[in-house]
Amino acid sequence: MAEGGGQVSEEELVAKRGSSSVIWNWFGFKQADTEQKVVLCKVCRQTVTSKDSNTTNLFHHLKHKHKPEYEASQKMRYDAAEALALTSKAKKPTTTQTKLADAFVHSTPYDSQSKRWKALTEAVAFCLAKDMLPLRTVEKDGFRRMIHKMDARYKLPSRKYFSNTALPKMYEECRDGLQTKLSTVTFFASTTDMWSSRATEPYISFTVHYIADWSLKSSCLQTSFFPEDHTGENIASGLKQFLQEWKLDEAKQVCLTTDSGANVVKAVALNKWTRLSCFGHNLHIAVERSMRDNRIDRAVG
Repeated sequence: MAEGGGQVSEEELVAKRGSSSVIWNWFGFKQADTEQKVVLCKVCRQTVTSKDSNTTNLFHHLKHKHKPEYEASQKMRYDAAEALALTSKAKKPTTTQTKLADAFVHSTPYDSQSKRWKALTEAVAFCLAKDMLPLRTVEKDGFRRMIHKMDARYKLPSRKYFSNTALPKMYEECRDGLQTKLSTVTFFASTTDMWSSRATEPYISFTVHYIADWSLKSSCLQTSFFPEDHTGENIASGLKQFLQEWKLDEAKQVCLTTDSGANVVKAVALNKWTRLSCFGHNLHIAVERSMRDNRIDRAVG
C-alpha cells in the first residue's frame, strides 16, 4: 500500500528528469505522471512526499524502511563526492579547498563500534571514575559542549549508558587485572575498618598491602554496605567472605590491622588470624584521654 493510500501496480517507473542525485536510483514516477509530481519508491511502491524535488524525505524513507538500500545510497554519495573532488583537484592542482568527500565524512558521527568512539567513551568513563564525578556530568551543557568542541563527530552517550555499561565494564577489567596481580603475591597484610556515611549508612572496608617489584603496594578491595548487627560473628564472616571473593589464601595473610573495638578484636580471634593494633588509632586515644586527665590541669595550675 502507498503512504498516501492506494495500491500501486508493478509497472516500470520513469526516472526523474534533469536530476543527478543518486537517490533516484530507488525512486521514480509512473509513466502517466508526465509532470512527475507523485514520487514512488521502487522497492516497496509507496508514495513518498517530495516538495520541489527535495530529496530529504526520500533518503529518510530509505533509512527507516530499506536499510541495505540506504547504505548503498550513502556509499554512492561518498563515491560521487570523492570523484568530484579528484576531478576538481586535477583541474586546479594548487587549490587548498577542503574536499567534498572529506567534508561529508567529517560531518558524519562515529559509529558506536568504531575504535575512535570506543576510545573516547572509555576516556570519559575513566574521568568519571577517577575523579569521582557524578554521572549527571555527562548531561551538563558545559561538559557536552567541551566534548563537541574537541571532536564534533563524537556523540556522547547517555548517563544510563555509563551507569549500566561503560563503568561496570571498566570495573570488571580493573578487578580482573588486580586479581591476576594478587594471585602472584607470596604474602600480604590487610587492614579493615567500619564507618558510617553522611546518611548514617554503615560500611566496612578491606584493604590489602603487599610488595611487588620491591615496592609497597596497597589496594582497597572492597567497601561494602554492612546493615547487619556489628557483632564479632558477623564481622568475622564478612572478612572471610572478602578473601573468598578475591580468591586470597588465608595462609598468605601475615596479619590484619584494626582498631581496638571489642567486636573487631573478637572477629579476628574467631577467624584465628594474627591481629595488629593500629598505631594511629592508639595514639589518638592516648592524646584524647590525656586531654581529659585532671592531673594535667593541676600540674599547669
